[in-house]
Amino acid sequence: MTDESNLNQNDRSHQPDENVSSGDTGTPPEIESQINARSKIIEILTRVDTRQAYTDKLLEREIDEFNENDRALITEVVNGVLRWRYKLDWIIRQLYVGEFETLIPDVKNNLRSSIYQLIFLDKIPPYAVLNEAVEISKNRYNQKTANLVNAILRNYLRQQKKLEFMELELDYLERLAVTYSHPFWLIQRWIEQWGIDETILLCKANNERPRLSVRLNHLLINKDEFFKTLDEHQIPYEVHPDFPEFVWIDDFSEFRKLDFLKKGWVSVQDVSTGIPVRLLDPRPGEMVLDMCAAPGGKAGYIGEKMQNQGVFLALEKHPNRARLLQDNLTRLGVENAIVVTADALHIPSDKEFDKILLDAPCTGFGVLNKRVDLKWKRTLNDIKNMHDLQLQLLESAAKSLKVGGVLVYSTCTIDVEENEQVVKTFLERFPDFIQDKLTNDLPSGYLWENDAVRTFPHRHHCDGSFAVRLRKVAR
Repeated sequence: MTDESNLNQNDRSHQPDENVSSGDTGTPPEIESQINARSKIIEILTRVDTRQAYTDKLLEREIDEFNENDRALITEVVNGVLRWRYKLDWIIRQLYVGEFETLIPDVKNNLRSSIYQLIFLDKIPPYAVLNEAVEISKNRYNQKTANLVNAILRNYLRQQKKLEFMELELDYLERLAVTYSHPFWLIQRWIEQWGIDETILLCKANNERPRLSVRLNHLLINKDEFFKTLDEHQIPYEVHPDFPEFVWIDDFSEFRKLDFLKKGWVSVQDVSTGIPVRLLDPRPGEMVLDMCAAPGGKAGYIGEKMQNQGVFLALEKHPNRARLLQDNLTRLGVENAIVVTADALHIPSDKEFDKILLDAPCTGFGVLNKRVDLKWKRTLNDIKNMHDLQLQLLESAAKSLKVGGVLVYSTCTIDVEENEQVVKTFLERFPDFIQDKLTNDLPSGYLWENDAVRTFPHRHHCDGSFAVRLRKVAR
């Protein structure tokens, strides 16, 4: 084990060395490019750790300057480190006898990203990973830091088999947390709710790269031209068997080069997001409210179903997201939507609606294979806070719904406290509402007990989600 326990956040020897030149190092251009990409990986991971920044937003903004290969490497390693962070940190703790928590974030993320590459990326030889990690440490900090990084990584290469045996000897729950790289408390909670077998399958699915899909927009699309163009460009795709308006695209980098998104023919959208709209069943001429509408995937689908006829009010609390919502609806050709910047707890209308969609804010535990940083940001307290907010939003919706009207409640989390428990409490408080039976609305594989719809990544090959349809039967 490497004993450099004094190399921590308070140690000035770990700070960037102002004497290190940023000019010509004599390094070949291709190696320089790899080092620059690795430096960007560390920078993004550190910003996620220390500033609570969101990974997907950082990747959108920060990597345009790199070539296609480097962009792919940065995206792969950043997402990979965040998927496997618990396991990577456990490995580093076995190799470093100092206080792991006191290591400065840059050094942690250099080690994490290096070990991730050594484990998961066969195309990069170990000597290249080590050389780049050491060079970055030397350039960004000093020789002492470079020596530490070098020692830990060499120890890892020597002790891989030993570490595998050590992992097998952990207590069962801790072994699950390390092996599948999820927070211990979350593993424990899911086992209580879903059992061990389902939890393991769920964790495995969360660590897989997501298969991306698009929704066809029937307001604008020429379907024949769409599929013909995919075939001409040899872009593999698969139409969803249960939701034919959704199409899986297996080469998204090539798909993005086409102009379908710009034309508004399609939206990048998971099939699970279509289920609440199918339950809502918005129709031309109705008055429909989407309470939490941004960024606009479900809202665009609602507008399509309404065929631009009727009143469609789409709310979004945050001005920037409201502008994004309006831009998306315009792109999709939705003309009957009225986008209002407003808090859904205080619906800015005295009208009663025929149908209301509440796709509620939630912890997002159903989308962990896409939002790879969420499992490290969320806490038990977040679940309780979301539960309370979700109830308040349902109560707000109840006041704006006509008698006989439909209210669909949906989330992108799998947690019972945010789903069944919210609905149960709401129905107890509002006896003028009932929960609809959904027998004929969806294939049986999506229906859960108590007439709820649930999807799981490992069962349905889409995001985890929950939805119920409530109906107001009296005033």
